[in-house]
Amino acid sequence: MLKIESIGVVKSKFKESADPAEMRKHESTIEIKPEYEEGLYRIEESDYLQVIFNFHLAEGYELKAERRFGGVKGVFASRSPKRPSPLAITTVELLARQGNKLKVKGLDAIDGTPIVDIKPYAAVMDTPQENVFTRAELKEDPRAEIKQLIAQEDIEGLLIKSGELHGHFCPLVGLGVKVGVYALDKLGIDSDGMEEVLAIIETNSCFSDGVQYATGCSFGNNALIYRDYGKTAVTITTREGKAIRFILKEDEGSFLDNLYPEARELFEKVVVNREGSAEDKAKLNEKWNQISFEIIEEPIEELFYIEEDVEVEIPEYAPIFEDKFCTECGEKIMGPKAVNKEDGDYCISCSEESYLQLDGRGLNIIK
Repeated sequence: MLKIESIGVVKSKFKESADPAEMRKHESTIEIKPEYEEGLYRIEESDYLQVIFNFHLAEGYELKAERRFGGVKGVFASRSPKRPSPLAITTVELLARQGNKLKVKGLDAIDGTPIVDIKPYAAVMDTPQENVFTRAELKEDPRAEIKQLIAQEDIEGLLIKSGELHGHFCPLVGLGVKVGVYALDKLGIDSDGMEEVLAIIETNSCFSDGVQYATGCSFGNNALIYRDYGKTAVTITTREGKAIRFILKEDEGSFLDNLYPEARELFEKVVVNREGSAEDKAKLNEKWNQISFEIIEEPIEELFYIEEDVEVEIPEYAPIFEDKFCTECGEKIMGPKAVNKEDGDYCISCSEESYLQLDGRGLNIIK
């Protein structure tokens, strides 16, 4: 006979079910029954806890049903509260302990929810072991962890990692990661940054960072080819011409704007007009975070037009050029970039010639 004991209860401002993402933004209290208080000894040494609780108001279950995100899924492939054994687990931040009361942030449980168990979160035990690589392994293959995440189709994990490159989460980074993973899987390839796999990107927006992270094609390793078309599109190809192209579906305006009008208003205020307050910026980042992790759950065919077996003009391997030195400043220059004058070779800055600059506007001639 299975025995599950309630060890405490949740005290929360939420009296009924709400958006879990919204609930996790707020603080709540876990009140442990007095007879179990001794079990909290030294719990304040933990920064994060895993809280197991009972979906006490859930009625019945369906083994397969339409879910909030991701279409039809089985109950064990989702976070649905309607389960054969209505239990949930959430990782929360422990803010403080006062006797038998734990102040936490990140708990998506309503007021009065019975607590079944609490465990300290431990990365060494709670992170999937196949995703934990030693430094020696990463020295041998720097993309080992990324390859593992791709093999597991863990788009969320890749998006989290790509945030290290991009600096924050936004929807287009997530979409860039999603197409990169899809293409590598569909083409049966992987990139080691040696130009055998190329990503021909048509925008310099956030989308490009997601593509770079997932595919391993970057400006620095010459495997990211930039074509200044101003389209949220990319072609991922091998040198043998095995290629697939993606272009974001925006036939009737931006679907992101249509789905998330509040985010669009904040974007206009904070980014476009540079008028937003610190609070506005924080709200935008919160909204972008939410959208980023929601949008990657959508079927890729709903987000992009996908063209397979496309013909693509593939650039030659990056050549190695001779070095030259500027007559005026003495700095070394890549040979083809030197400006030749009667009295010697000059760098572009010393020669005061126009040059190309890639910035937020795209590729521009600077005079």
